[in-house]
Amino acid sequence: MKLSTDKALLCFTFVDEIQDDKLLAEYQSMLPADELDKLGKFRFATHKKRYLVGRALLRTTLSKCVGIGPDLITFSRESHGRPFLMQYRQNNNVQFNLSYTDGLVAVALISGKQVGLDIENTSRQIDCLDIARNYFAQKEYCELKLLSGPPRRIRFFEFWTQKEAYMKARGLGLHLALDDVNFASSDNTTGPHLILMKDGRYWQFKLLNPSVTHKAAVCIGAASTSKIRIEYKKAVPLVREDAFVMPME
Repeated sequence: MKLSTDKALLCFTFVDEIQDDKLLAEYQSMLPADELDKLGKFRFATHKKRYLVGRALLRTTLSKCVGIGPDLITFSRESHGRPFLMQYRQNNNVQFNLSYTDGLVAVALISGKQVGLDIENTSRQIDCLDIARNYFAQKEYCELKLLSGPPRRIRFFEFWTQKEAYMKARGLGLHLALDDVNFASSDNTTGPHLILMKDGRYWQFKLLNPSVTHKAAVCIGAASTSKIRIEYKKAVPLVREDAFVMPME
């Protein structure tokens, strides 16, 4: 699997589709000591399984891209916590981002461009307006106030996932506040769209609907106004990987 600078790869795994204990044990066997230590600290089985499947998806997908075994891949972190692949640090050509939510894990990969991915389970109970009032840009909050019911909830997660994807692509973590970026009143429902952000760069955003209860967004650093293609895969790590026709796209 060869990565390129003009096409991103997004792989999704629905956690509940994996019920084979032997397969889960294989996933665990490929993790290094630090990841095993983190795995052991999860209190709930669902969270433990989600983390395990996510790490397996990341390792097996990277393995196909860089040609080394998934258990041999090593990571380190930049100053703000963004992970990078140790084996490819010098030429910095392998960029990736992993995201978890209830029932779903996903990884985005591209060569030579910053990438961020966020997935959210939209069925969880939250107060959209309260969160927006405290953390979103004022224009976004005002837009949400004009909506109600499912449209408000959908729009909230469109804002949220794009913000998180951008923050993860920038690699600045909490040093970039949610209200520093504004997606209000933009047409975010069709195709990849380019936005000139406050950092003076164009970033490509794409909103996705992996399932009826999940919303996702990917953000890719763009060197120009040329749009980057996106390929979707649905995978069960170590078992199969198929083309994924995004529902509701």
